[in-house]
Amino acid sequence: MFIFLSIIVLFFIIHINANTFNDTEITYPPFWHIAPSSLSEFPLINDSFSQYRLIDPWFYPHRLGLYKILINVTTPFMPFCSSSNASNILFALPSQFGWQFSSNRLFTNGTMNISTNSWWASANYYLSVIPFLVAVDIGLIHKEPFRILQKNNFCSSSSECFRQIPHAMEQWYLFFLHLTQSASCISNKKLTQRIIEKCYLQHIWTAYKSSIYNALPLVESKLDYLPSEVEKLFGLGWARFINLISMTRKNTDLYETIRNQRKFLPFRMLKESDRIPESNDLPDLVNRSLKNLLSFRFDWLLFIEKIWSRITCNYEGRIYAQYTLETMALSKLLASTYLAKATMNAFLYKCDRLSNL
Repeated sequence: MFIFLSIIVLFFIIHINANTFNDTEITYPPFWHIAPSSLSEFPLINDSFSQYRLIDPWFYPHRLGLYKILINVTTPFMPFCSSSNASNILFALPSQFGWQFSSNRLFTNGTMNISTNSWWASANYYLSVIPFLVAVDIGLIHKEPFRILQKNNFCSSSSECFRQIPHAMEQWYLFFLHLTQSASCISNKKLTQRIIEKCYLQHIWTAYKSSIYNALPLVESKLDYLPSEVEKLFGLGWARFINLISMTRKNTDLYETIRNQRKFLPFRMLKESDRIPESNDLPDLVNRSLKNLLSFRFDWLLFIEKIWSRITCNYEGRIYAQYTLETMALSKLLASTYLAKATMNAFLYKCDRLSNL
């Protein structure tokens, strides 16, 4: 009976998703096509002693341009990418940044100017400037003289960032190193999802997680500027939940990121009244996702991470762990079914790593 009900729920969810989301649709971040695609497209500054390109990471198109350059220079190392670049696994970064912009979480208020008071923008700074500087350092980006406009205490050069947030710099260096050597990882094997996960996704998740976790204490003071306690809980919950998602090594290309953003993320900043889902204008699935996140027992997180690490210790377990997270807001019955399958696979198949922690 349990299996029969699970099949019915699965059919219903697949039917809903098929009519709501197009997994092959390419939706770029807002103003993607006007963002600089190379260093030569940033403003040229001539002073008495030098000539250089000026990058203002607090101007939305400029920060978006950092991502666009990273997409352009890394795509040749990803043989699974289409000509549109949408399969590039770095696309989760600009896509998420675009969602922050469109939902006014960057405090742009109808302009292109990002506020340094924005907690979201401040955390995202270390997900944009850090990988860009590392990519320049290792030679992925053509070295043309440039300067990053510095504001407040945000690092603006490799040397400053190595002092301020060294672990993130190191992890992005390792990611780009693995990326440039990915051909040896693939060798002559068929380019399956298992190989993509092993040679690409595990490394980007490590770097991504490092930027987030190491940025949190640096931007803690910005939490006071968030408009509500609910928005604060959502932001911190999202940041702390990242480790569970990273353990599943979920694909971070544009298609997958957009699909999940549309389903689960609020299109505006949250208000205190959003604690009562019936009184707001958010879609039902977003409300259910928020309810799950806001009610999550983060005081149990370390224990949960240890269990989750064992469940996601092999590819077969990770696939069903992804399904578990994706269906938690849709159906607890189906999520439980996927969790049982993930747990079973974790013990039926050999672990390909000791721990994700």
